[in-house]
Amino acid sequence: MRGTRRRILIAAALTAGTACGGAPVVAPVRRVALPPALGPPAAIHADVRGAAYLTAVAKHIQPNWEHFLEDCRVRLAPSHPLNELTLAATATLVIDRAGKVSGISIETSGSADFDRAVRDVLADAPRVEPPPVELLSDDDRVHVRWLFARDLRQAGAATAALLEVEGAVLDVTDRLLAQGELARAARRIARAASSDPDRLVAAERVMIAALREALGSMGAGARKAAVEAIGRASVRQLAAPIRALISPTIDTELRLAAIVAVAQLEDQAAVDVIAGMLPGDLQHDPRLAQAETTALVALGQRARATSVVRRALESAAAVTALRAHAVAPDLSLAPKLLTWFTRGDARTRAAVCAAIPADWDAQPVVLRGLRDPDATVRAACAETIARQARGSSTRAGAIRVGSGALARLRELARDRDQVVRARAVGALAILEPRRIARASSDPAPEVRAAAVAAATEPELRSLAVDADPDVRAAALAMLGERSPELLVRAASDLAPQVRRAVIDAITDEEVLTRLASDDSPEVATAALVELTTRRGRAAMATTLLDQLAVAPSGSAERARIALAFLLGR
Repeated sequence: MRGTRRRILIAAALTAGTACGGAPVVAPVRRVALPPALGPPAAIHADVRGAAYLTAVAKHIQPNWEHFLEDCRVRLAPSHPLNELTLAATATLVIDRAGKVSGISIETSGSADFDRAVRDVLADAPRVEPPPVELLSDDDRVHVRWLFARDLRQAGAATAALLEVEGAVLDVTDRLLAQGELARAARRIARAASSDPDRLVAAERVMIAALREALGSMGAGARKAAVEAIGRASVRQLAAPIRALISPTIDTELRLAAIVAVAQLEDQAAVDVIAGMLPGDLQHDPRLAQAETTALVALGQRARATSVVRRALESAAAVTALRAHAVAPDLSLAPKLLTWFTRGDARTRAAVCAAIPADWDAQPVVLRGLRDPDATVRAACAETIARQARGSSTRAGAIRVGSGALARLRELARDRDQVVRARAVGALAILEPRRIARASSDPAPEVRAAAVAAATEPELRSLAVDADPDVRAAALAMLGERSPELLVRAASDLAPQVRRAVIDAITDEEVLTRLASDDSPEVATAALVELTTRRGRAAMATTLLDQLAVAPSGSAERARIALAFLLGR
């Protein structure tokens, strides 16, 4: 560094000597009447972007510049051109990710010697601290404008400023995602002008990348959240990794979510995989079998699903296969249902009732089931009637419920078993709403919740403040926007299912914004989706991208943010 300063001063002195017309001589050192020293330069304000980094880089630059200015003060006459306090040159530095100064350009001060001094000082700092990722421009480098002044400013950090060099947002996004820098890509898009036609396209790519990242997470919750989001938002680009998750694994919940998702994605490539697993699951896992049967039907493979279920039932009336029959029924098996019901144990009899499809008239089986001595059978058959009644509202025509079955349902609404009462009340709420007047005051919360479907307005308001959170949630969902004061109270309810129940009815976006940060993932997701649906992608893009950038990598939180964006329009 001292060699650099010496070269600068010798060059300056030689220039001074030749200017007088004589042979070049070194100017003597002045020892009297020195101008006052400049002192340290001002510090950079902490709020300036990159202040800490610029301060670190200044340690490589300012000391040499300070020595140069001090030598000018001490060794050169006050009238020397290099002691002109108005001198200033601006250098633009390009610093790569490793801290190497890969480019220097200088806007002249008007003095060749002064400019040469700037360049030599910078040459003594070929490498500085690697820059923080958040300061990099789109070309993966940091660009800095640095003022070199002869006055008090000198070349301290306060004379420096970061420059932002931007490229096309889509190109930058693709490169950053390929590098695995999802958070940086999100921040870059958030800074893009809202008028940029590629901004939302780039944001969608980041959101899909966040879902892909969460699929590879070590956390089961994050993977499941990503699978559910991919299915709900129909992200067909990720169908293949979802399909891979439907194969047997120890994580049953993840498999169930993946089976549902492949149906939502309309992934025909998953049909053979699901059909191959169904026979085994019909024997051993009712939840998986039900999901797989439902998925095959949704994928247009009802006949194939029915064939697999029929073969399972013909070999043995397995309970799991009976329950799947309700989804993929075979009319030829209808006569056998009564036989299985008559000969089976309570578990089988309940499964037979559950096996009756919504569009079948199976009054003999159902009526016998409603009078069964086992409560689980009575409850299953009551639920079958409710299911058929609900289904008839979406089809032409309705399932006829005989007077005997209706009479028995009225009796079961006062059954000693609370689950039976709840199922009977649920069916009557559809078929004969006026018959369940006393159900709203039943001691069992399941029954009160079932009564919500046919409750009067005063009853709903009473149930909305019930001691049981499930009852409150059911009543508030039924009330909707008709009771604003109850909605406000429910938004702060201690039970997450109550907060979740009112999100669709809340009109105050400040409340929705608060719920979007709720401790409950389900509540937070629903609120964020609702906000984005109301405001639209364009209006919410910056908020969601900023949230994504700070959320943990591969987290369920990122999956929820992505879902909200992808469902918004």
